[in-house]
Amino acid sequence: MTAKPVIALVGGVASGKSAVARAFTRRGAVVVDADVEGHAVLLDPAVKQEIRDAFGAGVFDEKGEVDRQKLGALVFGDAAKLATLNAITHPRIRKNTQAKIEAGLVNPDAKAVVLDISLLLESGAYEGKFSLLVFVEADEASREKRAANTRGWGQGEVARRQANQLSLDEKQRRADVVIHNNGTLEELDRQVEEVWHTYVERSAAGGH
Repeated sequence: MTAKPVIALVGGVASGKSAVARAFTRRGAVVVDADVEGHAVLLDPAVKQEIRDAFGAGVFDEKGEVDRQKLGALVFGDAAKLATLNAITHPRIRKNTQAKIEAGLVNPDAKAVVLDISLLLESGAYEGKFSLLVFVEADEASREKRAANTRGWGQGEVARRQANQLSLDEKQRRADVVIHNNGTLEELDRQVEEVWHTYVERSAAGGH
């Protein structure tokens, strides 16, 4: 029996990895999204207390929940504060994502597992856990526009957050496949279909 493909997505901030992940989902993949796990971790009372102790009450909203925008504005651009936040959240996020990966691998309905994890290469925690690395390429103008429209980010925020990650050239150099996301969703879907056919369907059929 052929091992189930584990497809990891990397790319620049706001490159459209989520859109690629959704296209894989439509074809029968299970997506492990670290951002979803990151949201969930911030609801944990123990995590909230650690964040309150480290950053104060100013990063919480009136309901007592972590305000991700305020927290992001505080830590991105400050290496020490970012490291403190990562030390609080990342071990828990990794534990949750690993459990989801393992569940996807044994799920008979999942044809592949897709990892949408922002710091996948930077963390080193996922080495050897994926069989295909896909780089989602998008030019800076597209990423700025996408971040403004979907996340409400101001000019320069993409570059500020990108500075905390590996260079795009390095990510692309390490990738097995590049998907270009500067055009329409139809064009994006066509490229995902090609990857799916080559690395999932052909693999399942025993081809190479």
